Amino acid sequence: MAQQKTTFGGIDILRFLAAVLVMFYHYGFWVWAFPEGVSARATGGIPPHPEIGGLVQFGWVGVQIFFVISGFVIAFSAEHSTPLRFFEARVKRLAPAVWICAPVTVMVLLFVDLSWPTDAVARLMRTALFVPFNPWVDSVYWTLGIEIAFYAVVWILLRLGRFDLMEAVAVALGAISTLFWCLYYPFDWSDLAEARWLDLLLVHHGCFFATGVLLWLMRFKAVTPARLVFCALFLAGGVLQIISAVDVRSIKVEAAMPYAPPIVLFLAAMALMAWSLRLDLSWRGWRRIGLMTYPLYLIHNVVGAAILGALMRAGVPYLLSVVIVGATMIAASWLIAIEAEPRIRLLLDHTIFRYRLKAA
Repeated sequence: MAQQKTTFGGIDILRFLAAVLVMFYHYGFWVWAFPEGVSARATGGIPPHPEIGGLVQFGWVGVQIFFVISGFVIAFSAEHSTPLRFFEARVKRLAPAVWICAPVTVMVLLFVDLSWPTDAVARLMRTALFVPFNPWVDSVYWTLGIEIAFYAVVWILLRLGRFDLMEAVAVALGAISTLFWCLYYPFDWSDLAEARWLDLLLVHHGCFFATGVLLWLMRFKAVTPARLVFCALFLAGGVLQIISAVDVRSIKVEAAMPYAPPIVLFLAAMALMAWSLRLDLSWRGWRRIGLMTYPLYLIHNVVGAAILGALMRAGVPYLLSVVIVGATMIAASWLIAIEAEPRIRLLLDHTIFRYRLKAA
């Protein structure tokens, strides 16, 4: 099946919902369950609300859903691209939102006394330049280095003129990642669970990207027994990674957290993603909703938490405050995606990428 200018409304909806899950996980649970976190400190302190936290404490699994979606979307978009066009597309997708959201976050950090000018400038520069190691302006930026590592793998294949090896490379990434998680508990590799270098080598999350690539292959090429087996295997690896993530969070919040809810949520999202790929959801509005996901993810944590704390101090009930802040962040992400980001992309076209455009 030829890949025309295709849109995936189901995927746009799913990644937006995944971002909303992460957002309400932070507002409804993490801001009071982990007082040492930057979002908790940005609020100025919020009393525990376990009746709400119990409903949203597994929303962090939205990040794993993002990684699977990235595997699918990047494989789809790269197949008929060139190294230069792929690089340009990734820069224009990643950079504008960071350059908009990071300065806003820095201003909030300064306002709530969580940073000082020299520290804020250093964090802003590291974030704007996509330095893959902490410190950044906000902890949510940890995922960008992992995304860029996967993009680099795809770019290398394009540069070598061997995109036909995408399936083999994805299977290798998924197998290494799944093997790591299979050996994680028997060999007590708990000290490696948050090793940043393993993040950037895609050892921790390669199974998720590989699953997305296999879903792309089965959607546009063919469903084969081997692809189904590998997809099931890498989903199992993803489940093991999620189990380890539950353990890490249980240690941080000093309370046992059940394994089943995030696993079920993740697998349900994968089933919905596979199902949605067969549907005709071509309304342009879904695409706009999908574009809101990235700025929503970047801006919600520190900025939204600071607003949440202010509302709570003003006497607004916690649940209502969470709803108000969530709606505010969604509206802000819409403005960034629809109004601000296109202007920066246009500026990039007239500066960094102008010579390519003239050559074309």
